[in-house]
Order: sequence, then C-alpha cells, then structure tokens
Amino acid sequence: MTCPKVFLIPVAMCLVVHTVVGQNFEAVYAKHITAVGGRHRLDSIKTMVSVSVDDKGGVQNSYYARPDLSLHHLVDTARNMIVRTMANGGLACLSDRKIFGTDTAFRLQVVKPISGSGFFQNGLIDYKSNGYAASVLGVEKAEGRDCIVIKLRKDTKMYHLYYIDKETYLLFMHQTRYASGPDGSISYYSDYRSVDGVMFPFVVEVSGGSFKKKKYTSIKTNVVLDRRMFVCNGL
Repeated sequence: MTCPKVFLIPVAMCLVVHTVVGQNFEAVYAKHITAVGGRHRLDSIKTMVSVSVDDKGGVQNSYYARPDLSLHHLVDTARNMIVRTMANGGLACLSDRKIFGTDTAFRLQVVKPISGSGFFQNGLIDYKSNGYAASVLGVEKAEGRDCIVIKLRKDTKMYHLYYIDKETYLLFMHQTRYASGPDGSISYYSDYRSVDGVMFPFVVEVSGGSFKKKKYTSIKTNVVLDRRMFVCNGL
C-alpha cells in the first residue's frame, strides 16, 4: 500500500489501521469528551470568537453561534485583500471583498450545504447531531504516537478518520477520505490550552490546502453576539 505524502511532518506515515479486539467506541468517546472538558462544559458554550494567524500572514477573525452560524473576516496581506465569508443553516456567502489601494468592491453570494465539523473544529464532538455513524477501527502509530482511530461516515461518498491520542484522549489528527478521487488533506492539532475549562488546539497544521499552519492568538467563549451579523444580504 502506498503511503500519502505528509508535507509538514518529516516522518512518513502510512495510514493503515490495525484492528484491536476490545476497542469500544462509546468508551473511547466518553474518555475523549472528558479530556476535552466534559459534556456539560461543551454544551454550555453557545458562542465563540477566535483570532488566528496563518503561515502567509493572513489574520482571521471568526464568530460562531450554535447550532451552525459562522462568520469569518480574513485580512490576507499576501494576496492584498479582505474577505468576509458566512455560513448560515446551509447557506454560505462571500461578500465585502475589497482590493487594497483601489475603489473596487465585489459582492458575491453562493448557496451550498455546510460541510465540516459544525460548531467545533473537532467533528467528533457532535458527530451524532450531525448525522454520522461512528466506529473504532483500531490503534495505529501516527508520528510516533499511539492513536485510537475512529471512523465517521454519513454516506458512501466519503468518510472521516479521527486519530485520538491514546495518552491524552485529545484529537491529534484528522483526514477526510473519498470513495473516488484523492484523499483529503491531513490536519494536525496541537498546543492544547484550556479556555473556560474546555481544551482547544491553538495550533493547526495541514498537509495541503490554502495554508499549512494556523496559530490562534485568542479564543473566547460565550461572547455576546448580535445574531443579525450572520444574515447573508442579497445581491
């Protein structure tokens, strides 16, 4: 079997999962939720605001409100633009894009289903409410760490693999795989810090995509937000 190339971490890794007898998903999931902060603390978070900087110098301010509202302002100095994106109940729109040094402004609106993890970056946390079936595939070494591999599937077109560190029970790695076509990029999560009792990764590294490394400078929970900010304006 050919291993996928990992661009950020020098050690090559083959994503082959060895089934281990006795691994029970509910037990692993319970330990994972406890490690993240506990169900009560997770459910108590109704809004989040974060600030991150990627390896290209782009600064992104993100705003989230349960269950599926998000707003992102990206100031990208490398590409000399400001981008504002929104997701609201299956509607995503891109608006208020301005090119620095000119009077040019674009307003676009694109309708498409929301994909990904939903409210939290970690799609395993709310897997059931997002309609996924879950199972434990086994234990695999990922970059020298023993990880429990969990598979989430909603349909036959794709599935997600979540690698849970066997020592900390925190999410270490995630990859999306497709029935046809190339596998999705691999994301690594590290530098976990407690924010109001919930563990968040402050560093995210990706083996492909628009950025390779993102560092969070601030994550705040239960910030008062005006929900009107999440409404997509028509063209």
